[in-house]
Amino acid sequence: MPGRLVVAVDGPAGAGKGAVCRFVAVKFHLQYLETGALYRAVALLSLRFGGLTEDPERLAGLARGMAFQYHPVKDRFIATLDGEDVTLALRDESVSMEASRVAALPAVRKALLDFQRGYGGDKNILLDGRDIGTVVFPEAQLKIFLTASVEERAKRRALELQERGETVSLPRVLEEMRLRDTRDRERAASPMLAAEDAVLVDTTSMTLAESQQRVAALITPALITPLMRG
Repeated sequence: MPGRLVVAVDGPAGAGKGAVCRFVAVKFHLQYLETGALYRAVALLSLRFGGLTEDPERLAGLARGMAFQYHPVKDRFIATLDGEDVTLALRDESVSMEASRVAALPAVRKALLDFQRGYGGDKNILLDGRDIGTVVFPEAQLKIFLTASVEERAKRRALELQERGETVSLPRVLEEMRLRDTRDRERAASPMLAAEDAVLVDTTSMTLAESQQRVAALITPALITPLMRG
């Protein structure tokens, strides 16, 4: 890590991590990895092999050997798995459900640690997830915990689903969000926690643009530190 800036952004689902991180990654020319997409890629592999969550060591082996990339193309990020564009496939509901099971497997989490830590080579990087500042990069120069009230996050998720043309029950989305929060906080392997030295950014009353500018303002000073690379 010496000589490069590492920005770790953690927080619960629906807080706006993806949209915020994509914006600042492009703005500051940072290598960016949405670690949720990384676990979804492993989930996709699991499903393609008939479901491997009952065989975590085999699944971990696939995770170590996969060629996964997350890179910008014009105004969006593309995820590729062994050269295949899987951006849309990773958002499939079956993949989402499998990813939740995959992410709870210690063998898989361990297999993906080296991948995450080596991501971007010697370039400045930004990673978002649940345990970036506590487990993946506890030595990151800048740690941010991006959050919002569970009610606001559920509203955002419901709106996202409605925009996709899906019929949505807000109470159900809220309950699912609460269950996911509990699972992420209480799992034995790398639970979701704010690092002690993380900057808390609560986006409950912020617009997306305000959230993006807030995080950009936190990154700017870190980039101009003499020890950091541009």
